[in-house]
Amino acid sequence: MAQDVIAFPTPSHSKRSADLSRPLTALQVKRHNVGILSDAAPHQGLRLRANKNGSKTWTYRYRIAGKLKQLKLGSFPAMTLAEARGALLTQKKLREEDLDPRRVAANKRLEAELANFTFAQMVDLYLVERIEKDRTLKGAAETRRLFDYDMGGLASRLVEDVKPVEIHNHILAIADRAPRLALAFRAELSRAWRYASNTGRLSIPCPINSDTGGKLRQGKRERFLSTAELQLLLPWMDNYSDTVADALRLTLYLGLRSGEVCKLRDAWVEEEQDGWWLTIPSSEMKKQHSDHRVPLVGSALAVAKKRSGCGYWFPSRVYSYIGQKVLGVEIYKYSGRSSANRYKNKILCPVTNWAANDLRKTARTHLAALGCPFEVAEAILHHKLPGVGGLYNRHSYENEKREWLAKLGELLDSLGLSRQDNT
Repeated sequence: MAQDVIAFPTPSHSKRSADLSRPLTALQVKRHNVGILSDAAPHQGLRLRANKNGSKTWTYRYRIAGKLKQLKLGSFPAMTLAEARGALLTQKKLREEDLDPRRVAANKRLEAELANFTFAQMVDLYLVERIEKDRTLKGAAETRRLFDYDMGGLASRLVEDVKPVEIHNHILAIADRAPRLALAFRAELSRAWRYASNTGRLSIPCPINSDTGGKLRQGKRERFLSTAELQLLLPWMDNYSDTVADALRLTLYLGLRSGEVCKLRDAWVEEEQDGWWLTIPSSEMKKQHSDHRVPLVGSALAVAKKRSGCGYWFPSRVYSYIGQKVLGVEIYKYSGRSSANRYKNKILCPVTNWAANDLRKTARTHLAALGCPFEVAEAILHHKLPGVGGLYNRHSYENEKREWLAKLGELLDSLGLSRQDNT
């Protein structure tokens, strides 16, 4: 009986193989809704993928250097079967020239982008790919703020259309208001330009150099507050926010750098046999030659006790502690130099043209006026003694620092009180 069984061929398999070897038809493309259709000779490599969302995509699949690659040609029905085959033949000509169609397409996209490459795009590229990866969160935010505030009309301009003299004049305009900001802006814009050039986004050489915008280095400030100015400022200082007023007082009473005052915290304070001491680690100081031991006495000690107990003495809503800029902005608000409406009703500070770090020079000047020995005053400011004397003299002057900071504090207290009595 076995020989009577007839084995029929499987037509479905044969038909499927035949279908795969036939060219696609417009009707077949239109009705296709699931999976992938492949075209046949002479259009091998052309594929139509029907996606789950209902869209249909034409692609060209090819091999180069043994690797299988795929390039999107367009979407159906915007691109018909005939148009897709035409696009396929164009890409195959590139393959005949031993070119990679995907790389050619990428280069064309890049050229199109560069044709409309604005300063805003160049800067954003630099911020996202370099600054936000290489710098701290605070540093990256400051750099972005610098560009946001000072780019002005350059932001929407095409890089290729802007002449070097326009950049020069733009930086000069910033320098008229703030030379240091102009210096920072010039440096960051130059880096952004060179980054775009180094990564192939820009073919125009960077024209920004040390002459662009002219000489931007601000001279050393020699400002300090006289006795008469301190009599005006000290009782008025309560018009500042409590945080800023306390930070400025510590800067003046202890002769510290305002940036170091902003970092002060509970972990650095300890009561010892001879009183309270603030020890600022060398790693947290601008000059890192040694830890800075600062005795806390009088009004400075009162401020320290008031601010301590919560970790950082001058905490920030965004970072661990406030930035030095917070002090500068607060001083500026009450200086009368701004024409902004939000500052119009501020009570003007009676002392003009001063900055937070001028208080450090003020402390040093009044210590000298009180008769404080040079070595002691320099130790209070954490300066290294110059020359051979600094090399051989290893005395810490801790007792002397306490004595003379107490005298400075008494002087400052009397100046503040004397003005209040007169008013």
